[in-house]
Amino acid sequence: MFKQLCAASALTVALAACGGGGSSGSGYGGPPPTGSTPAPVNAPLTTASLNGSPGFVNSQSRTVYVFDADLGTPNASTCSGACASNWPPVTVAAGTTLPSPWTSFVRGDGSTQLAYKTRAVYTFAGDGAAGQANGDGITAFGGVWHIARP
Repeated sequence: MFKQLCAASALTVALAACGGGGSSGSGYGGPPPTGSTPAPVNAPLTTASLNGSPGFVNSQSRTVYVFDADLGTPNASTCSGACASNWPPVTVAAGTTLPSPWTSFVRGDGSTQLAYKTRAVYTFAGDGAAGQANGDGITAFGGVWHIARP
């Protein structure tokens, strides 16, 4: 676990939560305003205590999630359209070198999504403040959402 926490702490790549490609907008915390998408920002993906156990958070301490519907195909996302508006993918700049067990893949919209142990990671528009985990255990868009944990 220490090795995983170190890898998570050392991960300083361009991360952003967005619902689609693009290069302008405003950071994390929910779906982007109409007509814009968040620009990637340099920030570490770290851990925090979420619902009593360590879980991943982005640079604004927003909880990061995984989606059970993605389990069928490693390094892929089944969440797009309205799903991605509610569960914005955590993205990295194309070509970013990531430490193991982090990977990335190209989404259908052309953006590059971050994955942990081949599972795509997302934030949740329903988390209104740092440290909230309102999306944990929700069944929506064909699967159950869980806090991404090391």
